[in-house]
Amino acid sequence: MPVFCFSQNVQIKGVVKDSLNNTIPFVSIIASNSQNEEQILAYSTSKENGSYVLIVKNNTNLDSIWLTYRHMQYETLKIQKNASSQNVDVVLKVAVNKLDDIILHAKKKIEIKGDTITYNVAGLKKEKDYSIEEVIDRIPGVTISDDGQIRYKERPISHLYINGVDLLEGKYNIATRGIPASAVEDIDIMQKHNHARIDIGKTESDNVAFNLKIKEDHSLVFGSSKGDLGVPLLTGNAEITPIYLKEKLQDIASFKINNIGKSLKDNGRSLTSGNRNLAALKLPEINIINEPDMNGTVISNKYWLDNESYAITNDALYKTKNDVIFKTGINHNYNFNQIERNDNSAYYFDNDSTIVNRNIKNQLLERKYDAGVVAEINRDDFYLKNKTMFNAVNSDGNSSLLQNQEAIDASYLSDKISFSNSLELKTSISDKILNSGLLISYEEQKEELKVLPAQFESVFNPSFTPDFTKQLNDINRLNIGAFSSYNFDIKKTKLELKQTINWSSESLLSSLTQNNSANSSIPVFPFSADYTLNSFQTVSSLSSSWQWKRFTFRLNPQVTFINLNQKNRTSELNSNSNNYFFFEPSVNASYKFNQNWNSSLGYNRTRNTSTFNQLFTGLQLRDFTSLSRNPNAVNVRREDALNHFLTYKSILKGVIISNNFRWFKNKSDFTISSSIDDNGLITTDAVKQPNILEGWSNRLSFTKSFFRIIKTDLSYSYRNFKSEQFFNDIPQENINRSHSGNLELTLDNNTWYGISYQGIINYGLSQINDFETSNTFIKHKVEVDFYLSSKTRWNLGTESVISTFSNDQNVNRNTLFNTSFYYKPSKKLFLRASLINIFNEDFFTTSSSNANFINQSQFSLRPRQLTIGFNYTL
Repeated sequence: MPVFCFSQNVQIKGVVKDSLNNTIPFVSIIASNSQNEEQILAYSTSKENGSYVLIVKNNTNLDSIWLTYRHMQYETLKIQKNASSQNVDVVLKVAVNKLDDIILHAKKKIEIKGDTITYNVAGLKKEKDYSIEEVIDRIPGVTISDDGQIRYKERPISHLYINGVDLLEGKYNIATRGIPASAVEDIDIMQKHNHARIDIGKTESDNVAFNLKIKEDHSLVFGSSKGDLGVPLLTGNAEITPIYLKEKLQDIASFKINNIGKSLKDNGRSLTSGNRNLAALKLPEINIINEPDMNGTVISNKYWLDNESYAITNDALYKTKNDVIFKTGINHNYNFNQIERNDNSAYYFDNDSTIVNRNIKNQLLERKYDAGVVAEINRDDFYLKNKTMFNAVNSDGNSSLLQNQEAIDASYLSDKISFSNSLELKTSISDKILNSGLLISYEEQKEELKVLPAQFESVFNPSFTPDFTKQLNDINRLNIGAFSSYNFDIKKTKLELKQTINWSSESLLSSLTQNNSANSSIPVFPFSADYTLNSFQTVSSLSSSWQWKRFTFRLNPQVTFINLNQKNRTSELNSNSNNYFFFEPSVNASYKFNQNWNSSLGYNRTRNTSTFNQLFTGLQLRDFTSLSRNPNAVNVRREDALNHFLTYKSILKGVIISNNFRWFKNKSDFTISSSIDDNGLITTDAVKQPNILEGWSNRLSFTKSFFRIIKTDLSYSYRNFKSEQFFNDIPQENINRSHSGNLELTLDNNTWYGISYQGIINYGLSQINDFETSNTFIKHKVEVDFYLSSKTRWNLGTESVISTFSNDQNVNRNTLFNTSFYYKPSKKLFLRASLINIFNEDFFTTSSSNANFINQSQFSLRPRQLTIGFNYTL
């Protein structure tokens, strides 16, 4: 009977008053397992009359709990109480000079309640900020990548909510770049976040989610619009994002079109992985033929990318009274991109080398269609989510190049259709969570590559003179997976039992031929393949964690069984069935020094086999210069890794420090063998010889905010990797070392000036047998704003890159400039005039090196452009 009572919820209520017997509203009350608040058990806030209620789910059988009372104007009070329901009335003393300087400013800029940090937008926003993404980027610990993905303390966020609702299912760059900063009141950062309400207080989480609180007095319909027009090239940009927000109905639409060097390929793309258990069931992406390379240089796309893009999205949400949510979303992207560059490459082996010069012009047109429907029930005692997705992608590209004085043309086609349905279910058994999921997906893809004139003639030996080489692939994939996990406690040990089952069937029908107008080579193995792979995999694991004083220990032994059943109708050599059994343990120990300092040390062992993309043995023309063939066997890779983390955080002081060390050793059954001829044609195979890839890395990062006007992000990384390969039949031991430093500094006093600086330096050293080369890369990006008045601003921007090789006396120096003038006649309207690429209109040069390969690239730049544009808040 005492055990039964002890497992029930503990209710603590009372009233908070001051020494004059006046009630105190808005006091943060936290229940924790220790005086240092190592584990937050519950938190609440006192009401207008000073009363509060705490519901503590005593899952850890504590004898006592600590209560912490915080208020900006009073001294913090900590008291220890028995872990039983009771009334606790407290009296707080007025604080005298107890608060950090950052709290003593006129308005409340930051508030901490338990694991949630709330930033007031008015306290972060500067005059030049228009979208909420620009404000989010000012939060200490936040970095935002080019595609709009938000990272907090170097981890991608799991959700972005608008008024507590996740409308966009990971496609949040539509919202962050479309919602005006003026429409948002606060930004919540929710650490240790659980999306499913049934998990709160029962399941540990390391997820971080953001919540945008729209101002209460804001209109139901709002949004943003943007437009630009440029000459002498007729360029244009138009964007509009109408938003409708109501308690039970939300809708965000977006239409964007431009040819100003801003690709919309990532617009509407999911930036989160979703449920990790379901994500682990997905098949890896596969593209056997490489599409034309559209990767540019390190400078901003507006200087070099020649594009025509538009994107249309619409996402709607309806919420019923009983916490049932329905979501629908559609997305269409059209992107036609062109890139032109010159590559001078060198491949080294012993005392010899091969030089390849390429003049390349690539074009790629990609049409993408997405549609999805989501039904979700999110209650305190039950969670269910069903997500159905349809995707279609059509890619049409071509490459024209002059390679070592030989003209080559290649055309590329790809059509891909996929369908998936995922189901996630959570319910409680004896106050513990049973989590289950099911995933079904199907996809088919057709690929075609045609290269003129014919390549790799010595491999084919046709009886006629061919005009072109052609690769055709037809891929079909069916995948069914399920998982189930259950959390429970044994005394003070928390455990999770999880079982995963996956079955997939993948097939490839391919042919590689050489043709002319009258003849074509007859495809036989290995030039043709009719290959099927059926895979079955089960994973069983029992994770456990327990606490001892300030230590937390985690142990996760995992057992994996894999069956690979291969069949190739064109060659019996590739038809077999293999079984694999792996034991993969991982262990982690962490120590919490205090509220700010944490450290952890972990070891994990992983084992995996070749995937479908690495198993079929037919010859494949990957691109116009690469021919490859997989080994006729399954490759087993074995990795052991050691990780160490040390972190420090002080949110009120705006300081975040982290150090991440990783060592790993990867063993493989095969070693890659590549060869290149004098014309730059590369063939790749695998040799049945054990290969070891070993290395270690360390990353140190530092973030600090000063006086609300300066944000500093500093990081340093060191990497040391060693691997083995064959190149032109010569064994090579590759050693790669690199030092990388990154500094981002933002200073804006919001009165007469603002400075934004990003500096990157990278020094890389490559050793291959007796050959050694180093590569230095330095980049500076500076923007200076002058606030000429309360309504006008002048911006100057520059990007500079310096790159060198140790064996090349030439130093590549490039500097580009742009300038803009901004005028804000009203709160809703921004006007601007910009001059882009003021001086350099020819080309931009950069260089890189890796293993036995060094490369120098010259990218053609867009002409100088004068643009006039506006931003308007709807």
